[in-house]
Formats: sequence, structure tokens, C-alpha cells
Amino acid sequence: MLNPELRKKDLYKQGYRFAGSHSAIKPCLWLKKSLNNQGACYKNKFYGIQSERCIQSSLDIDYCNLSCVWCWRDINFKTKSQKKWDSPKEILNNLTKEHIKLIQGYGGNENVSKEKFSNANQPKHFALSLSGDACNYPRLPELLREIKKRKMTSFLVTNGTYPKMLKKILKQQPTQLYLTLPSYDEESFNKLCKPRSKELWKNILSSLKLLPKFKRNTLRLTLVKNLNLKHPEKYAKLVKNLNIKFIELKAAMCVGYATERIDYKQMPLHPEIKAFAEQLAKLINYKIIDESKESRVCLLMKRDSKDRKIQF
Repeated sequence: MLNPELRKKDLYKQGYRFAGSHSAIKPCLWLKKSLNNQGACYKNKFYGIQSERCIQSSLDIDYCNLSCVWCWRDINFKTKSQKKWDSPKEILNNLTKEHIKLIQGYGGNENVSKEKFSNANQPKHFALSLSGDACNYPRLPELLREIKKRKMTSFLVTNGTYPKMLKKILKQQPTQLYLTLPSYDEESFNKLCKPRSKELWKNILSSLKLLPKFKRNTLRLTLVKNLNLKHPEKYAKLVKNLNIKFIELKAAMCVGYATERIDYKQMPLHPEIKAFAEQLAKLINYKIIDESKESRVCLLMKRDSKDRKIQF
């Protein structure tokens, strides 16, 4: 296991940049592709998010209470949560500053769109999803309020094990809440995610019940062949009576540290994801509304709606 200083150096080599004592960013592939007019993230296709204006970030980079086998991060390195937390304003200022600093090299590239480079220097969206779980940050309601004050949007991704924090942010909601459902039952969850305490599956079930209370709620299934890409009827039983706006079924990617735990052959192809999506959709009376073959993801909804794409 790396000590904290070597860990920082390792993350730096991977493209991460720290933004304070516990937050960090890492520009994603789609930001770079968007600047070079080579496409955009599926969240652009599904929800209208401009990839070049998105800050992919983490509020607590070195702690997660799960160790999912498909995670592309180093799940062996976990420090206990910070005793001293940076303020929401500090975090957002630092994340924005590091984002702008990291993209400056694109300004001299003749292949980069001048309009998109200008947009990228004026970010409008925070993806609170990079590493760890944003719900572990105790001042999350204040941070979401501050994002809104800056007239920016936020997609908050949680593993569902923090229902108490989800209750706290009901009055200060992110633009869109993502809840990842890692498996179809407790036995499989324990085997695949190795939770750090026994009550975490119960917490996920509690969070599932809270999910419909969020205006823009999203359930995500990250799927791996021979592990959790099976038993659509069990997933259906968990979600069929919930009023979920968006359900995403996405292939887990065998990248980063995930290559040490899963094989490339376990990474589902898009036709396999779509076939599973069709099975689940039929069981819960949803429809495939959109898909991205490149990202191997399908979007299910009961019916499409005009507000699916966010207006900036």
C-alpha cells in the first residue's frame, strides 16, 4: 500500500489534480474529445451537458466504503475521512481553478474549436462522481447551494449507502441525482463490493426508496458479464414500484485498476447491454429512449419528456 505522499504522486501521474486537502479533479476523455470536435459524452446526448464545460471532480478522493471489483480506482488505498473539511466555497473555487489550469494547453492547438475552448474556460457543470462518494462530505447541502448560487448545474453520483445524507439534501437537491445499484441482492452485493460494514445493503434499499423524491432522479446499473449482468427479474423486483425518471444500464469498463480484478472478456458489448436493457424494460414497463454505442449505455424511461435535456 502506498503512503499518502506516494499516493499523491501516483494520482498526479494519472492526471488527477488536488483542489484543497481532500478534493480533486481529473479531466475526462470526453472533455478532450469535445475540445477536438471528436464527439461528446453520452450525458450530452441524453441530457444536454456540454462535455467541455464539465468539471469531473471528487469531494473525498481517498475514501470509499465499498471495494467493487469493477472499480477503475485503487481500492486498496483508503484513508479515514478527514477531520478537517474544506469549506464549500474553497472546494468549488479550487476545482474551477484547477480545471481551467489543466485545459490551457489546448488553446494553442489549431485543431481545437475556439468556441469550445472559450466555453471550457467558463465551466457550467460539476460532475461529483470521480472517486469516493460525495455524500461522505458533511457540508454537502451547503456545497450544492453554492453551486446553484453560481448558476451552475451538478450531477451527484452516490453508491446509495448514505441515506441520512440523501435526506439532508432533499431540500437542496443537485440538478440530477445518480444512485448506483451494484447488484440484485445482498449476497451478490457482499461478494462483488466487499462492503466495509454489514448494514450497507440495507442502506442502499433505504436510499432506493428516497430516490423518487428527487426531481431528476437516475438509477444506474454498472454491469459486468458473469457477475451482475444477469437476473433482470431480481432488478425489476427492486425497482418496479418506484417512480424513477431515468434508468441507465452501462457496461463496466476494464480500465485502470479494474484490469487487475476483471478480464476484458467480462466487459459487455453494447448489443449485450441493449439486450439486457430490453429485458428489464419489459419487466417494469419502461422503454429504451436513447443509447450510446460508444459508451455502451442505454437509457430507460417510462416515456420521453421535453425536460430530459437541461436548458442552460
